[in-house]
Amino acid sequence: MQLSRAEFDARYAAGTLRIAFVGMSNIGKSYTVMRLATKYDFNLIEVDKLIWENLGHDSMDAFAEWQGHPYTDGYSEREAHSISLETAATRKALSTDQRNPMVDTTGSVIYTDEDVLEMLRRDYYVVYIEAMADHIERLKVQYFKQPKPLVWAGHYEKLEGKTETESILECYPKLLKSRADMYAKLADITLPSTMILNPKVKIDAIYEALKPAV
Repeated sequence: MQLSRAEFDARYAAGTLRIAFVGMSNIGKSYTVMRLATKYDFNLIEVDKLIWENLGHDSMDAFAEWQGHPYTDGYSEREAHSISLETAATRKALSTDQRNPMVDTTGSVIYTDEDVLEMLRRDYYVVYIEAMADHIERLKVQYFKQPKPLVWAGHYEKLEGKTETESILECYPKLLKSRADMYAKLADITLPSTMILNPKVKIDAIYEALKPAV
């Protein structure tokens, strides 16, 4: 949803500013929206939480363990089920009538049904947190250190002479590249991960950076 800077401010004041964050898991989306919702007049909606609660899990770790890695038995079926759940949860989140909703989407929102993506493009000001080169290695480490359910969408393959873990680390950048292009097409504005993950950058500066240039 294209907005001018004046329209952004006016909608925020009126309580009708609808913002959605997109980007890879562990790139700082949840951290940033939590900071924004704490400081500013936003109602935070976490799609991941809606999904794992619907599955009957009580944490993100349990959700990640259920989905598993792309080389585990039954992964493709769980991946398809996860996307179906994500589509329903994102549709519900985007349909909210709360004041200034701020939707923290999952990293795999780009694989949801087209009507959900159209809702994002039409009704929401979409902010993409881009994983910069300095943080690619961090994402690979975090995938194992702090597991989150990850949709591979066919980008994983067992490589000759590599273990399953080594294959994941080799394939991960290809998944990031594919997703980056899809996130960018959805976004109204892009913020670099170097800003989002820099502890010296105040939340007020991030809020101002969200706004259109003119």
